Amino acid sequence: IFRTLQLLPGIAAGSELSSGLYVRGGSPDQHLILLDGVTVYNPSHLAGFISSFNNDAIKDIRMIKGAFPAEYGGRLSSVLDLTMKEGRKDKLGGKAGISLISSKLTLEGPINENSSFMISGRRFYFDLLLGLITNDAPTYYFYDFNAKANYKLSENDVLYVSGYFARDVFGIDENGSDDISVNWGNSTANMRWMHIVSPELFTNFSLVY
Repeated sequence: IFRTLQLLPGIAAGSELSSGLYVRGGSPDQHLILLDGVTVYNPSHLAGFISSFNNDAIKDIRMIKGAFPAEYGGRLSSVLDLTMKEGRKDKLGGKAGISLISSKLTLEGPINENSSFMISGRRFYFDLLLGLITNDAPTYYFYDFNAKANYKLSENDVLYVSGYFARDVFGIDENGSDDISVNWGNSTANMRWMHIVSPELFTNFSLVY
């Protein structure tokens, strides 16, 4: 996702090895990045080389490069608002991908006639491949997990529950014990109730973690 955004007017990449966004001269730490309305503070894996967001789990992207609406508060550079898929309502389906260093899997489908779900996971397993070559190299891998479900309470009410969890894990193992172990990442959750008041008015109430 971030690599694609780097091709848009007014957005540049710091280098070919970075997924960071430089919007009209602003630095990557000056953006507001939202996933289903929840702020994501660390939007990258592998020290900025890979985006934290699995594109198979994303439904919609809104990039605002200036003149931000008041709802987003004060930001210096830009706003990136991402929305996760809500899941198919017709039948169970999925998508899988595998490469030399990572794999990912996405499943979505109906729960019943009033609800649907989507789950998506990704795992970077360079540590397993490196372990086949040598036992002296540092251990590093990352993984992320997206999930979302929605339930139609009535003709005018829908309940959405979504979550995102990601971790980067780095360690140096000497003498059979983890001498150095460092983990970092994101954990977000949002329970949102949408209510249609009239054809001209609707409301959203969210409980965010």
